[in-house]
Amino acid sequence: MTFLIQIRTKIRHFIITREEWVVRLLRFAIVLAVLLVMNRCFGYQKILNHWWVSVVIAGISMLLPLAGSTFIVFFVGLMHLMTLSTDAAVIALVLLAISYAVSAYFRSDDTYNMMVIPACRYLNIPFVVPMEAGLMRSIHELPTIICGSVLSYYLKTVVENASSFLDPNTDLSAAELLQGQILNNSMFYIYLVAMTAMFLVVYTVRTKGIEHAWLVGVLSGVVVEFVLMLAGILFTGEKENIPLLVIGNVVTLIVGLGMVFFARGFDYTRTEHVQFEDDEYYYYVTAVPKMHIPEQEKEIKRITSETLPLPVDDLEETEETQDN
Repeated sequence: MTFLIQIRTKIRHFIITREEWVVRLLRFAIVLAVLLVMNRCFGYQKILNHWWVSVVIAGISMLLPLAGSTFIVFFVGLMHLMTLSTDAAVIALVLLAISYAVSAYFRSDDTYNMMVIPACRYLNIPFVVPMEAGLMRSIHELPTIICGSVLSYYLKTVVENASSFLDPNTDLSAAELLQGQILNNSMFYIYLVAMTAMFLVVYTVRTKGIEHAWLVGVLSGVVVEFVLMLAGILFTGEKENIPLLVIGNVVTLIVGLGMVFFARGFDYTRTEHVQFEDDEYYYYVTAVPKMHIPEQEKEIKRITSETLPLPVDDLEETEETQDN
């Protein structure tokens, strides 16, 4: 445990001293991962369907504000959808416009949730995003979680029915797809409820003044989400999705525990309760110290000729001189 805390301290120090570049590199990695997943899902626009193009776009996004990076990713996604189906692209654009309007109205800052959730859903780990938002963000990010969940479900449905759009003998439209396989699908609403519940449970427990609040929030969020999704799968009869649900929850739990360790490390064994008062109020304060291991101080001794011990002969001569 001591070794892990030392590693965490070094990582924190590294991030703090190089915060600007760390944030830019993290943004580069997120955008690149989303673009690669997008190429894997769609890839209908041949010009954009190259890994080196994704690297260039991610490099440009690294130099832009977060909102600019999100806009570029959505623009690339719309280009792919336009090649597949104009109707699908138009509906996606409408959903994006509504999502941005709702997020702006509720003053949400992390619009990147709306581009990360669809990529994570393709990897069967969409609940990682509400876990991260519930631990690190404010309640204002709830709209981005809901809107990102709607976008992710719509895009995944479009990918699963891509062959129907490409078949000239099929008259399937994006509106019919939206109506038949999304709005009339019970699993869609269960998925939205599970994503929302994950965020609200983690955020609510994390903000409570209880011991191990972050850890309890992670465990509670995973349990609530898993029960909701499992009930939905059993209700709809899609039992083949249970293994993917279990794997996704294990990954989400590992990510949540990792965030708790690196972001918050409290030593509850040394909790102190302090009470004091003034003329109008009593104050009750609970002080929980953070886990911290001080770095070992290295003592450097400078050795010179003056501090070296004298030889035995020279020492005897010195004593005789002092006697005389």
